[in-house]
Amino acid sequence: MYLYFLTLIICFVIFLYNLYLVSKDDSLLIRRDVLIYKMFNLSIISAFASLFFSRLFHVVSYPNSAFNNVLGFIAFTHIPGLSLIGAIAGGLLFVAIYSKYRKYPIGRVIDLFTVAFLGVLPIAYILFFILKLGKTDTFFNIFLFLSFVISLVFIKGVYKLSEKGELKDGSFSLIFLTVFSLLYFLVKLFSNLSNFSFLRIENLLSFVVIFLSIVLLINQEVMNKLLNKK
Repeated sequence: MYLYFLTLIICFVIFLYNLYLVSKDDSLLIRRDVLIYKMFNLSIISAFASLFFSRLFHVVSYPNSAFNNVLGFIAFTHIPGLSLIGAIAGGLLFVAIYSKYRKYPIGRVIDLFTVAFLGVLPIAYILFFILKLGKTDTFFNIFLFLSFVISLVFIKGVYKLSEKGELKDGSFSLIFLTVFSLLYFLVKLFSNLSNFSFLRIENLLSFVVIFLSIVLLINQEVMNKLLNKK
């Protein structure tokens, strides 16, 4: 199980490298004095927050007597179980709150974290596929393929619109959250129809993320433009 933890560390190092590449020359961060070491500090803190939310949403979604004590909750390498949607939603929420507290440009910071995450997502799936010796379930296998598609479409397509200024800061991440949460829910549904429950916390979280992301996106990209025209 130590290989499980080592794999997470490798993925985080790759994430940091990606974050460095997209942040080092960002003019807005430079003007706001958000230096690269501050981004790294935030990434380290948010990694723990993301891990906590990932574990929390797995525990409440899949109750087990092993999780009834603090040690069982913490020992995720010995008692596996992490929620990807919990990690992403919780991690980005923490980044947004921390950025607001530190007066960082919230939308830009979240977008940079998202694109750095997308750069490591397919690699993470491959590493865990190898770690499990290919003995993975249908949900994992489908998302192994989708991770490449999602990363390619968003990095090579949607993010270019953000760089050109056609999307406001933060909209890139909101679009990603909407699409990812929808796919996550649908794959969960159709990969295990017999045992699927709409009321499972993880599935409810997907709905909440989709709804809030769409509302915030409409408010940012549509309502603000309409108000500006007036």
